[in-house]
Amino acid sequence: MKNTYDIYNGFLYLTGRSGSKDAGKKRLLPNSCIMRQLLCAAALSALMQPAAAQVAHRDTVSYNTDTLPAAGAYRLPNYAPVYPALYRQDAESKTVEAIGFLKGESLGSAPATFISTGLTGRIAGLYLQQSSGEPGNDGASGTLRGRSPLVLVDGIPRTLPPWSINPEEIASVTVLKDALSTAMLGMRSMNGAILITTRKGEQQRGLHLDFTAQTGISTPVKFPEPLSAYSYANLYNEALVNDGRPPVYTQADLDAYKNHTDPLGHPDINWYDKILKEQTPFSRYTLNAEGANKAMRYFVSLDYLNQKGLFRESDINTYSTNSGYQRYIFRSNVDVNLSRRLSMSLNVFGRIRDQNAPGAGTQSIFDALLATPANAYPIQNPDGSLGGNINYSNNLYGQSIMSGYTQDVFSDGYADLVLKRNMDDVLKGWWVKGTLSYVLTLYQNIDRSKAFETFQMHIDPATGDTTYQRFGTKAEQNNTSTVTRREHQIYAEAATGYTHSRNGNTLDAMLLYSLDHNTINTTASQLPESFETLAGNVQYSIRDKYIVQVSASYGGNNYYPKGNRFGFFPAAGIGWNIDKENFFNKDGFINTLKLRATYGLTGNAVAGYYDYIDHYVGAGGYYFGASAASQSGITENQPRDITTWEKGEKLDVGMDMRFAENRGAFSVDYYRNRLTDLVISRGKSSAALGYGNSIVRNLGKDLYSGLELSAGWSDKINDFQYYISGNFSLSDSKVLFNDEPAYPYSWMERTGRAVNGIYGYVADGFVTQAEEGPVVEGYRGVPGDLRYRDLNGDGIINQYDQQAIGNEKPLLFYGADLGFSWKHFSLSLLIQGAAHRDIVLTGPGEWAFQNDGKGQAWQHNLDRWTPATASTAAYPRVSVGTNVNNDIVSSFWVRTGSYVRLKNAELAYSFDDIRLGKIKVSRLRIFLNGLNLLTISPFKQSDPETLPGSYPLQRIVNGGITVKF
Repeated sequence: MKNTYDIYNGFLYLTGRSGSKDAGKKRLLPNSCIMRQLLCAAALSALMQPAAAQVAHRDTVSYNTDTLPAAGAYRLPNYAPVYPALYRQDAESKTVEAIGFLKGESLGSAPATFISTGLTGRIAGLYLQQSSGEPGNDGASGTLRGRSPLVLVDGIPRTLPPWSINPEEIASVTVLKDALSTAMLGMRSMNGAILITTRKGEQQRGLHLDFTAQTGISTPVKFPEPLSAYSYANLYNEALVNDGRPPVYTQADLDAYKNHTDPLGHPDINWYDKILKEQTPFSRYTLNAEGANKAMRYFVSLDYLNQKGLFRESDINTYSTNSGYQRYIFRSNVDVNLSRRLSMSLNVFGRIRDQNAPGAGTQSIFDALLATPANAYPIQNPDGSLGGNINYSNNLYGQSIMSGYTQDVFSDGYADLVLKRNMDDVLKGWWVKGTLSYVLTLYQNIDRSKAFETFQMHIDPATGDTTYQRFGTKAEQNNTSTVTRREHQIYAEAATGYTHSRNGNTLDAMLLYSLDHNTINTTASQLPESFETLAGNVQYSIRDKYIVQVSASYGGNNYYPKGNRFGFFPAAGIGWNIDKENFFNKDGFINTLKLRATYGLTGNAVAGYYDYIDHYVGAGGYYFGASAASQSGITENQPRDITTWEKGEKLDVGMDMRFAENRGAFSVDYYRNRLTDLVISRGKSSAALGYGNSIVRNLGKDLYSGLELSAGWSDKINDFQYYISGNFSLSDSKVLFNDEPAYPYSWMERTGRAVNGIYGYVADGFVTQAEEGPVVEGYRGVPGDLRYRDLNGDGIINQYDQQAIGNEKPLLFYGADLGFSWKHFSLSLLIQGAAHRDIVLTGPGEWAFQNDGKGQAWQHNLDRWTPATASTAAYPRVSVGTNVNNDIVSSFWVRTGSYVRLKNAELAYSFDDIRLGKIKVSRLRIFLNGLNLLTISPFKQSDPETLPGSYPLQRIVNGGITVKF
């Protein structure tokens, strides 16, 4: 006979011997105390955390003491015996769905403003990319098995941005990948989902406080490398000669640039150095309070974050012109036992985000950096005015310092009220639950920008008199405040469920109705969008050996035509715990072994705004009368024949294994998702009818498939505890149908190729003789031009010679999380990367002298073709302006974006049970951590995730202290 235990409302109960008829429960201790007796504290505190969090409808989860990990085993960040799933919790042994899991404590080691950044590389199948380092816009975004997932916080789909929250508020993150795990979401089930579960109060009685203060330095990972004025002028002359035009810079000009003898007439300014700083501060302060008494428990958190941007500032302003981001967060999660059977949860969240920027705009300044060479103009003239001229009238220093500022204030918050009653007095195992949530979002733009003048200095050679030519007009500083977005979300949910066990078999059933009502007002008012869903889930377990689970929903969206607003989305799965079989060797190397498979139909609402209704929209003016006065008018909208939702047929097959006395873990999943009725623009529409390819319909079909592996190992050797976990994902995609026209050649087709493929010409070396080809139609090649493959052999390079040139291989991405602790020291590392990832480089950040010949040029342009470097050149010959043959998308400009990155590292030292005067401190922790610390990539021009022209990715080194009372 074996002892069995239950966790109920955060306490551990002894329920008697297996098979005993004793229905009574004896409460032993809060689970946090039992942890210290059963396992090492660090291991089991995280192990029990999901059960204590009580996000699920199933409050009681049974454990057998014989199946708990061996004493002293160090936890894996992606392992727990109970996982928060959609609207419930699942014991790991009974989980049939394909899910990924991460304990919230792992996110705290990264000094990131968005938790999506901290998730990068931690969960198989979840591909995240950080494409900007701008404060407030530096969160990672990406896909789950090739699609953009829905994000839920505490079981509720949130309309407000979910990622910008304090990581210390998070208990766990669950990634729902397959049809079975998301079927109950109805019309939002196709793309997968990410479930964020926030923390509940500590189980121990009394008040427990912890305060964290951290501050760090943020530095750009890499800046582009512009040419000096001397190198720029030399290369510009060469480009002119290449184009058959005379040079414009004399030898005297070149000498002045090289020797810096005339800084006003021949300036040499590295604009990146002049307007951007090398480092900026980062800081965050968090105060958490949690506790419990006989009737309630609570978690309250206050968080403040301040991240400065890269722009330099001046004392001439009484306000900040730097980019920057400040965030204030309040959270209160309270659980109250109103009676023996009735409980209430009240979650309150409030957040204010202030995002500051120069009046000219952050991205506009970075665009100007690409278009302004070192010799464009002096920063200031001798009289203190801003330099400029007819070609460059918008001084970069003026844009960053003297254009005023703008501030976006994002205020949002919500309140969730949950009432739940245990109906055991009516029918044992029955419960009912109601949820009501209200979300309010308000976005406000404060515009304090202003225009400024620039001047070009002229010196009369005869008299020596100085005059100034003005460009632009100085104006009063704007002072407007505009509400740019109001949003209200009302979410209501009613659920009931039943759990029954007999003779080792368990039935768990649930029925749920939800209404999600969302109103968005931007520049024009809109009618609310509503998602209405009736969903159910049934799971039946036979002696924990065989598991059958069925989920289904009947859901709709009011933006679709009447009579076609609802759909049915069923899914089913089976699981087999082979380790429960009699023939399985219980004393062998493998401890648990489970096979599972799921299949289902899912949906995704992309209805637009009543787009199936033909209507009129505002249009350009019409001219009437002798004076041709303009009058505004209206026109028919472009037809968008969207009459149904996107559909997904999803299959997943997986295996989970624990081995070596539960010290090791391994999981593998294969998935195949066939998507139909995707919203795409028609490819066969005729422009003669006035629509071209603007007709949008449910026509597309794509296929996503892939393989995901996760593995981990943890152990303890005396005082040394360590773990290592890793994940590997291979993600493939294929266009099955996209309504493309009938192409004359197979290589032109997109059908059958990768969804995100890159298409263009195939470069075939350089032209070596005048008039040599093949080059693009109508162009006469000269030595140093790019040459292209004539795929159809007609002697002409045109659209018939374009094919897939990048992203043809399945994307491979991976992550490795490892760490150890010894006595009071701990260290953790997160390494992540991607392969089979291509990027195409175009525009002024890659090509020299763009913007009609006024653009910047870069260090890599010096590796251009010349007669002397013909055999080693890495770039074609330079031209002034856009070269119609060379500056087009071709395989020559495709680079591998593969990389390996030390994404996160943290070193910490902890003191336990110390006194600071009369104050008893249960724990004091000092830590040093970092983000984006080291990157290895064959792509050298910029960070492989953040291309030239974007706000550069930031490397953050951060230190802090946590005090727990």
